[in-house]
Amino acid sequence: MRLIYLWTTRIILAIAVAGILPVQNNASVLVAQSKKQKAAQASKYAKRGNTKAKKKDYKGALSDYKKAYQLRPSTNYKKKVQQLTFLAKKSSNISSTKKKPSKKQMAQASAYSKRGNSKAKQKDYAGALKDFQRAYKLNPSSSNKKKIQQLTSILKKQGRNVASTPTKAKMPPVSDIPTISPVKYVNDIYNIAEAFELSSRNLARATNVLESTNAKKVERVEKRRAPSTADLEHAARVEPNDFRKQVDLARHYEAGGRFEDAKEIYLKLAAQHPFNADAHFHLGSFYARFSQLTKARHAFDEAMDVQPNHRATIEAMATLFGSVEKQNLSQDILTKSAQRDPTGPGQRMKTIRTSLDKGDYEYAAKLAIGGQDMFPRQSGFVYLKGLAYEGLGNLDKAKSTYQEAIKQDPTHHESYVALANLYFTQGKHVYAALTYGDAIRIDPSDKDSRFKQGYSYFQANEWARAANTWEDLLHYDPHNQKVQMLLPQAYYILAVEYNRAGESGLGQTSFRKALSVNKNSGVWLPGSMQILGGMYRDKGMFRESLAAYQEAIELKPSDAQTYLGLGITYWKMKESGLARAAWNRSMELDPANNDARGWLLLAGKTSG
Repeated sequence: MRLIYLWTTRIILAIAVAGILPVQNNASVLVAQSKKQKAAQASKYAKRGNTKAKKKDYKGALSDYKKAYQLRPSTNYKKKVQQLTFLAKKSSNISSTKKKPSKKQMAQASAYSKRGNSKAKQKDYAGALKDFQRAYKLNPSSSNKKKIQQLTSILKKQGRNVASTPTKAKMPPVSDIPTISPVKYVNDIYNIAEAFELSSRNLARATNVLESTNAKKVERVEKRRAPSTADLEHAARVEPNDFRKQVDLARHYEAGGRFEDAKEIYLKLAAQHPFNADAHFHLGSFYARFSQLTKARHAFDEAMDVQPNHRATIEAMATLFGSVEKQNLSQDILTKSAQRDPTGPGQRMKTIRTSLDKGDYEYAAKLAIGGQDMFPRQSGFVYLKGLAYEGLGNLDKAKSTYQEAIKQDPTHHESYVALANLYFTQGKHVYAALTYGDAIRIDPSDKDSRFKQGYSYFQANEWARAANTWEDLLHYDPHNQKVQMLLPQAYYILAVEYNRAGESGLGQTSFRKALSVNKNSGVWLPGSMQILGGMYRDKGMFRESLAAYQEAIELKPSDAQTYLGLGITYWKMKESGLARAAWNRSMELDPANNDARGWLLLAGKTSG
């Protein structure tokens, strides 16, 4: 009996266990299935959120990711929720600011609409339309919009095709922007070279070398490249309300030395366009050029009042190095911009300027990189970054940075000058001259770049180009002492070379030109002979080199550099004793002559 009882108990337990286990297995399966379903739903919400985020629907994307996080509380979803929360707040702030114009914008819009009404009364419907379009941009009210529609209707009845509402320019997609082919680059380089080829052609034409056909070609090129005064004046008369045409005429007057005429236009533009920051900027730039810094300050102040972050003014101030007065002016204007907008480009450029002045180039470069990221349209940050790299001694990086600034803004004058200076420092004198030419085309009144262009050609032994460049400079600056010293040297070297080529007539003409610039040949002739000595030595013409140096010594016996060059020529001729004698004489005349000392050390090591 006891045995039967035990077996019965075991059977009952076995049945119970067999019944319980399947129940437990079914429960775990259900839990796993539920997790998978939630994960799948969360993934769907996340994908939809990503799609909405790409379309900049950050609120919708945030809602989807919140649902995804509820279903599956992972760290990835949590991070995404935080990111989208920030983006959603930022987008809402931007949209709210767009809807509400500031008090200043309202006041400016009101001024434009008032002026538009007065123009409409005078039946200047085109001018009235422009004013109301500007007012609409500042304050997109229904009244301004209605006025634009009315004026558009009137102009259409008169047979003039105009847009009814102002439209914002849209940046084309990257795929729609045409790429510049290598052929285009080659053509651009050829055009630059052709422009500078004019210098030698003009000089040759003056000495009856070029044929008449070539002279006509030069005239055609000049006409194509540079509109005449009459053309610009006509364009300005026909369209007196065209701001750009008036500025072009004023700048042309500046380039031609008609400064009073240029100033008259700038003053007129500032009066006619009180709400145009560009008008005040051009007037301020004109005054600054002539060191009338108080007047310049007032004009720049007005530009800042109209537009606290006016790009041209801020960049001009960021790049305005020079006298203490100019630096003070730039600091004051940048400070004003910073006060108006502490987070704007003015504050950062001010700090960069201060860092550059202190020699803290690493910090300046860091700030410039950050400013470039924050304000990509401000090419001044790229220019300042280049100055910082140059200060650090990284010339390759400085060069590419200046080129980057020029690519971003082909009219950024200071970047061309900085790049040209860098080329000159590296001994790339032809490239320096070409780049100075770019700076001159942007600002024809830049006398310093004109001199440096000529000096670059001079250092590259491009005598005709140097002479032509400096001749042009004398029209702007007739009493330039450096030019009066160096230009006769270029003409004299040309004269010698013409004589060597059997062109004695051309040689005489060049020599007369040298005397016409500076009759005191005793001042400039020794330098000419010294240069000829070095040039002949480089060509392996040692006899001619010695003759040139001997002539220079007779003209100016106490010049240490002449003996230095004479010694180098003797050294190249393997006349080491004569070379040492020349260098010792150079040291006697100028004990601080490190070049002569270096050659003597080299001669000692070689002989030993």
